[in-house]
Amino acid sequence: MMTAHPDLLRAVVLAAIVSTPDHSKRQLVSKMQGRREKAENALAAKIVIALSQRS
Repeated sequence: MMTAHPDLLRAVVLAAIVSTPDHSKRQLVSKMQGRREKAENALAAKIVIALSQRS
């Protein structure tokens, strides 16, 4: 279990979001469910990786 300061966790998550390519961010609001889900999964994986690198 990760026990990091909430501000550190927020910073890591925000850094992962900021480093996501613009086309992927646009797909997060796509009306096409498949594209949206793919982008959500990619972003979630990026966040998990970023958090695991901090532990």
